[in-house]
Amino acid sequence: MKLETRTSDQWLQLAVRALARSDRTTAQIERLLTAKGATPSQIRAAVRRLTSLRDLDDVAFAGRWADRRLARMPMGRARLLEELLATGCPAHIVQTTLRTTYQKVSEEDLAMQVVSKVGRTVSGKTAGRIVRLLSQRGFDEDTIETVMGPLMREERRSS
Repeated sequence: MKLETRTSDQWLQLAVRALARSDRTTAQIERLLTAKGATPSQIRAAVRRLTSLRDLDDVAFAGRWADRRLARMPMGRARLLEELLATGCPAHIVQTTLRTTYQKVSEEDLAMQVVSKVGRTVSGKTAGRIVRLLSQRGFDEDTIETVMGPLMREERRSS
């Protein structure tokens, strides 16, 4: 069947199949349908329908995505912000999600998870390397100082 002759229901079915395979944002569905040849009005119709069915919900997506991501790889606010924006979530939804997410779990606790995991799995890590890792994971300087302070003092005592 030629792309130009697809009906609105067929564009909707294509989007539903994509959502069945993986959780997606509105922007991701829009890009998919555009790439497959849907017109802007067909895309708007499919997105409206999916939104009304609650199959497409950027707020819910952002919350689920952030929770799963932090469970797999603890990170700071800056890194999670960057990664969530890259999914195509609107900035205002990302900001709200970050506030909600970091009310449930503190950045210090997440940073401590990183430090304890590194300490268990890699021997001989210097404090500087751990600080760089925490920075790469998006933790701010205050959080890194708070978490690393006791470790730095302990390292100095054992030297």
